[in-house]
Amino acid sequence: MEPIVLLEKFRVLIASKPALEGRGSYGQEQFAWLGRASALISAWNRAEAISFGVAANSLAGNFNREMNVGTIFTTIHKAIAMLEDALPQPVGQAFGPGAAYDFFRALRALVASTDKSLVVVDPYMDAETVDGYLSALPPGRTVRLIASRFADDVRVAAAKFTTQQGGSVEVRKSSEIHDRVVLVDASQCWVLGASIKDAASKKPTYLAPLSADIAMQKVKMYEDVWNAARSI
Repeated sequence: MEPIVLLEKFRVLIASKPALEGRGSYGQEQFAWLGRASALISAWNRAEAISFGVAANSLAGNFNREMNVGTIFTTIHKAIAMLEDALPQPVGQAFGPGAAYDFFRALRALVASTDKSLVVVDPYMDAETVDGYLSALPPGRTVRLIASRFADDVRVAAAKFTTQQGGSVEVRKSSEIHDRVVLVDASQCWVLGASIKDAASKKPTYLAPLSADIAMQKVKMYEDVWNAARSI
């Protein structure tokens, strides 16, 4: 997983942490969160994942929770700090003119990191978005595409994609969209400096995450846009 994508997943993880302290049995929320945390730590550092897994299992077994909660969050914050130190500031990726392949790889890596759902909003999205990027999507994910000018081409490509690859790809058309946004798992919001079809080909662009609180506002906003958009 690309470091910038992994960093954003850790930030979302911290923002969504459930109550882990105290005695008593855990529910599905705690177990699911610990599972996601363990998977991310393993993707970051397999050596750290060993002690993290011991702490997570001890938490689930209601053993020495105060100490193990400390281990859990210390390790996650360590991962965030090390990833931040290794990435340029501000965190994000800039692509100069002619760096179209670098942009292509970065966006494919983001698409590939999707665990459940993907929403792509781009008024100039064309069939290349389906051809070039959705093939990186793991099986079983749901996809919503909000397009405008080339929405009919996107619909045709999406229909052929699902016929061959399966999955769920819905396309809607809206004249109310102006930004270029990628929403991952209804918790991350990444903004693009240019439309996907032209990104970094002749002009510079960027791919950058928004903070968790703003991301949730964007998720809600584009849910409203989706509901108001026209099915095609």
